[in-house]
Amino acid sequence: MMGRFSCGVNSCRFKFSSGVEHIDHLIEHHGFRSSSDSSTHSQCSVAVSSEQEASIPTVIFQDPSQDYDVYVSYCPENCSGGTSCSSQYHDPMQITAELSRHFKPWFASVSLGPQSTGDFYDDRALHLQKVKLFVALLSPEYCMDDQCKMEYQFAFKSLKKPVLPVLIRPGEICPTIDSYIKQDGRVPFLMNVPITQDVEFKEKMGFLVGAIKSMLGMVDTEVASTRLNQLTIQDSGEASAPPTYSEVIAMQTANLDESIRDKVPKVGDYVIAHWIKHSYFPATIIRFIKEDMTFEIRWDDEDESGRFPPLTMVALNKVPNPQDIAVGTRVFFPQGSYRGEEGVRTGGMRYHEGIVKRIEHCSSNRLRCYGEHSKGSNDGKWVTYSGYALEFCCFAEDLRVAPNPYDVLHAYG
Repeated sequence: MMGRFSCGVNSCRFKFSSGVEHIDHLIEHHGFRSSSDSSTHSQCSVAVSSEQEASIPTVIFQDPSQDYDVYVSYCPENCSGGTSCSSQYHDPMQITAELSRHFKPWFASVSLGPQSTGDFYDDRALHLQKVKLFVALLSPEYCMDDQCKMEYQFAFKSLKKPVLPVLIRPGEICPTIDSYIKQDGRVPFLMNVPITQDVEFKEKMGFLVGAIKSMLGMVDTEVASTRLNQLTIQDSGEASAPPTYSEVIAMQTANLDESIRDKVPKVGDYVIAHWIKHSYFPATIIRFIKEDMTFEIRWDDEDESGRFPPLTMVALNKVPNPQDIAVGTRVFFPQGSYRGEEGVRTGGMRYHEGIVKRIEHCSSNRLRCYGEHSKGSNDGKWVTYSGYALEFCCFAEDLRVAPNPYDVLHAYG
């Protein structure tokens, strides 16, 4: 049984201050340039009246038949009319509309909620796979929004898309997003400074457009072909013709598909799944139900109750990739045990939902994770079982991680 740990855990939040770094720093060190080209993209999806021609476009129309090149990820709370909109010049819709003068940006016009169906996720997943660049309009609200974090994770970790983080509000950025930014090594683009006039907004957007154009060059056909040129070397040591761009993309997609499928529970896989009162037990996957984003499972003890848990409350019962665990990661951890019953089930560990608060790198190259329950008695969780403690401490290999809904949809096609 696990005892109670007092680890001195803190949230380890990283704060980006407004105005500490100047945009010139990005221009000098990253080659970003302002774009004076104000011509509208030939496939522009922005409605601009003659009176608005020289001003800021504000109305955006999405055309599902288009192939978009930039995915704009944002938190609805930061939009005009939301609870946390700094100004019209920091409004994600305003920023996206201006980007539409130069690119074909896609953005989600409908917020996802707990009851969202697979069709809503499917639409986003499809565009995330097709675009060349993922632009995240970061704010404290973005980093507290589970849907936003899932989009960021799917784009960066699963699809390996180039990501441009853009700070639109000062404040704290959660450790999970901060860890992605550090892994990528890209300095966030700063728009979290006061902007009070159209001319200031235009200037700032000019630099952002330059940054995006620079990053879109990363997926140039010639560059992509060169990256995999070495794969054409035959056993004889002779080089065959370089792969075409479509062949390169197909090879990269195949590798990505395999890595994504490894994270996703499939039919017949052994998993940890939610039963009742926020407790988790072993089961086997029967099928994935896309319509309501659930799995049908079979419990080890053949119990017929609670057999359709949401996919976010199911995790493969295997050692997770250490790269998938960081401060702020939602995990399932073992605490307490249950007795077996002859002829019905074997005993085992109970699993519970928690949040990782601190990580230690041990000398044996193992990760020791400290955290606490994310659900309590106020959430209806059963907290009177033998071995209960608010905090947990265990090695990363003992944790289990639920799949990203976008990964599940991608894996099940």
